[in-house]
Amino acid sequence: MTTGEGQTLLGAAVAAVRDCAAQVERCADGLLQALPEVPMEEALRATAIELSAGLKDTSGRVTFELALLQAELDEARTDSMTAVRSLCRMDATMMDALAAVADVVEKLEGAAERDERNERAFVLVIEAAGVMLQGLEKARAATQALSRHCGEG
Repeated sequence: MTTGEGQTLLGAAVAAVRDCAAQVERCADGLLQALPEVPMEEALRATAIELSAGLKDTSGRVTFELALLQAELDEARTDSMTAVRSLCRMDATMMDALAAVADVVEKLEGAAERDERNERAFVLVIEAAGVMLQGLEKARAATQALSRHCGEG
């Protein structure tokens, strides 16, 4: 990538994807710490903990892929189009992982409606989901801006 604007957009996209992965990891860690202690149905606890572990794993993989991409960019071993495709793939990976949150939130909401003791777990997961989705939206917006600039979108 040769233009200053392109470099700025690339840097912003990399930072946004990195921030998104970090937010997902922080939220997943928080849920993994809180959920075992929160009153809730055991089957839902297992589901929510499994989801959180999966989110943490996904964020770790994206962070690793991002480090590899950054090294390639630093050494000029990749071009802008390859970087755009890699960042779009990372966005999609995070989106797929976060899509599973909706199902768990729905189950937790139903459980909270049946028994108010499940409400705290519902609130924890939905608040974490909101934070993670905001991070994803910022990452996607930055990646899309870069993609448009490079003629990929």
